[in-house]
Amino acid sequence: MKKSPAVIPALVLFFVLTCSVAFASSLYEQGMLAYRGGNYKLASALLENYLKDHPTAEGYYLLGYSYYKLGRKKDAMVNFDQAYLLDPEFKPEVLNKEINTGGK
Repeated sequence: MKKSPAVIPALVLFFVLTCSVAFASSLYEQGMLAYRGGNYKLASALLENYLKDHPTAEGYYLLGYSYYKLGRKKDAMVNFDQAYLLDPEFKPEVLNKEINTGGK
C-alpha cells in the first residue's frame, strides 16, 4: 500500500504542534512547582518564557506573585494588571487553590 506524500508532512506538523503545546504546559507547570518550592527567581524565568508564546491570565498572575515575593512590586503590579486585561473575569482564588493544593 502506497502512502500519500502529504501524509508524512501532516504527521510531522502534528507532532511538532503537539510537542510545542506539551512544552509550553510543562514550562507553566515547572514555574508553578518552582513557586511552590520557594524558588521565585526560577519561577519567574520559567513563566516569562511560557508567556512569550502562551499569554494567559493565570501565567501573568503567577508571574506577578513571583515578582512580589522577589520584592519587585512594580513588576508584580504590571503582571497583575496584564492578567485582568487578558481576562477581566479572572479569579485569583482559582490560582490560589492551584498554588496551595496543586489542584485546578
